[in-house]
Amino acid sequence: MRFLLILAASAAPLLAHAVYAQSLKSDEIISSIAVRPISEPGPVLGADGRVHLAYELFVANPSKLFVTLEKVEAIGAAGRSLSATEGDRLGEMTQTYGGKGRMLSPGGSAAVLMDVSFDKDEKPPSEISARVTATRQTAGADGKQVDMPKDSPLPGIFSFTAASVGVGKAAVVVEPPLKGKGWVAVNGCCDSITSHRGAILTINGQLRVPERFAIDWVKLDDSGLLFTGDISKLASYAYYGTPVHSVADGVVVNLYDATDEQVPGGNAKGITAENVGGNMLVIDIGGGAFAFYAHMQRGSLKAKLGDRVKAGDVIGLLGNTGNSTAPHLHFHVMDGPSPLDANGLPYVFTRFSSPGVLAPGGDDDVEQGKPAAIDSRLVGRHEKQLPLNNQVVDFD
Repeated sequence: MRFLLILAASAAPLLAHAVYAQSLKSDEIISSIAVRPISEPGPVLGADGRVHLAYELFVANPSKLFVTLEKVEAIGAAGRSLSATEGDRLGEMTQTYGGKGRMLSPGGSAAVLMDVSFDKDEKPPSEISARVTATRQTAGADGKQVDMPKDSPLPGIFSFTAASVGVGKAAVVVEPPLKGKGWVAVNGCCDSITSHRGAILTINGQLRVPERFAIDWVKLDDSGLLFTGDISKLASYAYYGTPVHSVADGVVVNLYDATDEQVPGGNAKGITAENVGGNMLVIDIGGGAFAFYAHMQRGSLKAKLGDRVKAGDVIGLLGNTGNSTAPHLHFHVMDGPSPLDANGLPYVFTRFSSPGVLAPGGDDDVEQGKPAAIDSRLVGRHEKQLPLNNQVVDFD
């Protein structure tokens, strides 16, 4: 009897605890998906005169349900909606790794690329969250999607707020890495998934986005052509061999100079994790920022590991090495010395001018040997701004 009394006495608090654990507070939502930022966003003033917060949300579906993203909002202080992306536009900014479009299948995952912009005179928030609205469906007997049963404790549509992250420090100011007119900021930031913005890697079990603000620089001649003559000949690209300049004072902390030129116009061959950036330099420019210059000519690097360089110094020649299909300089700033095991940092150039932006589809025309069609967006003089995707840039 004494033993039974002890058992009964201990049962009451255990039972009470179990009931409490099965209850949800008003702000707790069974979300079926988990959402988190990959790294903190840093504000950067774009050539459109707006401050951009470009970052990524990683979304995973550990449930046995099908979940479709309907709307993603960036939320500031006091629940203020700063931007909203939904429908087809949300689909354009979503990379799905298990599912299709905005739908995550059971066990699937995706990345939503965020571009939250503000007027340049508006102060960015110190912290930002995401409000996600989604629908969920279960699997029928044939394994296909069917609506949630009417008596299901889980509603078919739901909304929750998650993925809070602090906003990082402002963009680093650097000198241009090139000189002359007609440079095109290919695969630039921020409002579409390009080969740079979408380059989310897993290194040693960590998600990394090293190329968030990366630009592939190619040059148009006075006729607006990328090349003249045989597309497969390096000599057809007048800017091949252009001097590349250090964007800031710093110390060389990483380099590679052991791969030959690729044949332009075709697929890059012989690519490994070691030579993907071709012949390259990484320069520690201080403040936790590292400048990366890739695809340079073999034997053209002007500095060695440990060398100090000054802003404006020639550090190599523009080439077509590594993962490259045409001569170009890949440039970005990152938070570590490894071109892959790092996250991209925002940066702005001290000054540049612009005659406009490649017209829609203009990048394809240029790659096919047609003259560039340039529209009047972003025309003018720019100071301490980041060139945006496909903007044509004149460096003094």
